[in-house]
Amino acid sequence: MADHGIKGKTVLIAGGAKNLGGLLAKDLAAQGAKAVAIHYNSAPAKAEAEKTMAAIKAAGADAFAFQADLTSASAMEKLFTEAKAAMGSIDIAVNTVGKVLKKPMVEISEAEFDEMSAVNSKTAFFFLKEAG
Repeated sequence: MADHGIKGKTVLIAGGAKNLGGLLAKDLAAQGAKAVAIHYNSAPAKAEAEKTMAAIKAAGADAFAFQADLTSASAMEKLFTEAKAAMGSIDIAVNTVGKVLKKPMVEISEAEFDEMSAVNSKTAFFFLKEAG
């Protein structure tokens, strides 16, 4: 029978510094993951990433954080390469990266739509490509 447990697994979570990704990172560490690598987008999120890393370590797992703007395929490739180098492997990959524009649809510009699409669609596509 296949082992579907978390114990001893390595995990990469894009968008794993806070919100849903941060909760998943902490929970997977508490469930016995060996190592959890989290991604955060920009310098303002670094403090949240450090808090999440501390919680991961407190749960007994190794923790790693990587900063990147994942709206390019090369940045995604680099994230996976660095996470794999840090942990030895990536057993589980989770993408929680997303952008929400909190304004009425009629006020969204084409540039804002393009930026949101780059985060929500392009990032997801290249995440799945690298995870595969």
